[in-house]
Amino acid sequence: MRQIFAFFLALSLTSALAFPSYSQEIRDIETTVSLYPDGSAQVVQKWDVTVVDGTEWYIPISNPGKSYIHDFRVFENGIEYANDGRNWNSNRSLSAKTRRCGIVEKRGGDIELCWGQGEYGDHVYTISYIIDNLVQSYEECDGFHWHFLNDEWSAEPDHASIKIVNETGKDTWYWNDQDSSNVRFWGFGMVGDSWLEDGTICFESTEPFRYNSFFSALVGFDKGMFSPAVEGDGTFEQLKEEAMKGSDYDDGTMSRGDKIFMAIFLLICLAIPLLIVGLVVFKIIRRLYRKVSGRRYDKKIFGKDKIDGWWRDIPLEGSPTALYSLLQSGDFLKPDKNKMFSDLVSAYFLKWIQDGLIAVEKDPKKQDRVNLRFVKDAAEAGSEDVMENTVYCAALAAAGDNRILEANEFKNWSFKNDKIVAGWPEVAQSSGSAVWKSATQEDRCHAVEFKNFLNDFTLASEHEAPAVGLWKQYLVMAAALGVAEQVSRNFEKLFPKVMEEYARQTNMLDPATTYYVLRSLNRSSSAMMSSAMERQAMRAAKAAAARRASGGGGSISFGGGGGGFGGGHGGGSR
Repeated sequence: MRQIFAFFLALSLTSALAFPSYSQEIRDIETTVSLYPDGSAQVVQKWDVTVVDGTEWYIPISNPGKSYIHDFRVFENGIEYANDGRNWNSNRSLSAKTRRCGIVEKRGGDIELCWGQGEYGDHVYTISYIIDNLVQSYEECDGFHWHFLNDEWSAEPDHASIKIVNETGKDTWYWNDQDSSNVRFWGFGMVGDSWLEDGTICFESTEPFRYNSFFSALVGFDKGMFSPAVEGDGTFEQLKEEAMKGSDYDDGTMSRGDKIFMAIFLLICLAIPLLIVGLVVFKIIRRLYRKVSGRRYDKKIFGKDKIDGWWRDIPLEGSPTALYSLLQSGDFLKPDKNKMFSDLVSAYFLKWIQDGLIAVEKDPKKQDRVNLRFVKDAAEAGSEDVMENTVYCAALAAAGDNRILEANEFKNWSFKNDKIVAGWPEVAQSSGSAVWKSATQEDRCHAVEFKNFLNDFTLASEHEAPAVGLWKQYLVMAAALGVAEQVSRNFEKLFPKVMEEYARQTNMLDPATTYYVLRSLNRSSSAMMSSAMERQAMRAAKAAAARRASGGGGSISFGGGGGGFGGGHGGGSR
């Protein structure tokens, strides 16, 4: 008996799984608003839904103002529904409404767009209607604030997108900055993003609607793009002020919707901490494994992932830029790109000092500090290395008329010219690649072996001291690796006379001054890059806030959106 009972229990469970239960659902609402020269608009919406009860679908549209909605049509599977005009009767059966549509007129000009649901289950309805006088004339500009999606649907939409398309046949809509734009737009009521793409204004949700979610768009156009048939009441600025109340556009802070999204995200992270921790641990272990095992290099570039041993000859034609580019491209444990680039800049300065392009001088204002005086112009200091020439010209410009690069001058110049400096690491990686890409995999391995040799220099005491000329090249490459001071101190322990001769030939007076110069170059270059990246971050944050607040796109404000026309509450299946 128990076996029979178990059999029928299993059968019932299987049957339940085989026939999934349905619930009212709005999977997606895709809206396209086409604007015409007279300010009218055709709205086309595609509704992807599941219907489980009721007899009709309806969309309330309230407070149309001076706008008028007409030519309502519905399509499904390529078939147009029969139209009852503005005499829709909701008191009919499901079968009587099937493949029919119409408009219910309410008091004060409010309406409901209605159509028969047809059979229960999945449907993709396409509806369209005309809005006369959507774009209206204001003193400052032409524009509108219209609620395209209501709140309080019978089921909350999972996703929504809205495109506003230019069908005027006139200038393409563009937004460059506050003073160079012919369109401005803001979105309210849902969590999402907005942007301008190929002259089309786009809005899209990034999380499902909640019961109180809606969507309205505030859009302003430069005069001359439309010929509106009517004038809007008041000013566009007043329309905007009403919409902005309760929004977060004014201060550029995180919107309410973004905060809610962040809270949900954090809750999810807390719910699955093992996964997050597991991924982090995996990355740490993988990095530690590469570091301990030495299997840290890209086989496609070097031919192997572990490179041991030493190489004493100068690799990659003595180009610090090529060394930087190679390690950035092929070393999985490479340091931060900006930090490594600042080391490359230090190598340039050291090379210029050694070549007599820059002289090291005591700072008359502070004796424990040195300045760098440019001896030659950029044309005289010409190098085949494009990146090196670029930095030389920049440093010379930072030095000013007296040609003396004093403390913080290069840092301050970089802060003011952050847009240029921020792109230097990518330029260096690209320009330096020509040298190592033309080299064999064996030669590329020699570059890493040379790096090993410099790091282990104290172990090379059984060998003869290199000539000063060779040592100069060693130190430039060591500077590019960020170890110049360490290597030079190790070198002095082994070959003090050579180090003294090096300091004399480069006019750095003595080894102690040499160490100070190397340390100063490293700090100055790091400060230069940090200053530029700090300004870039400040500029990006300020630009994003300004762009968003002035109608150039960005995240949609969940709050605000008051006033305006159209929209309403409720809708869906009934």
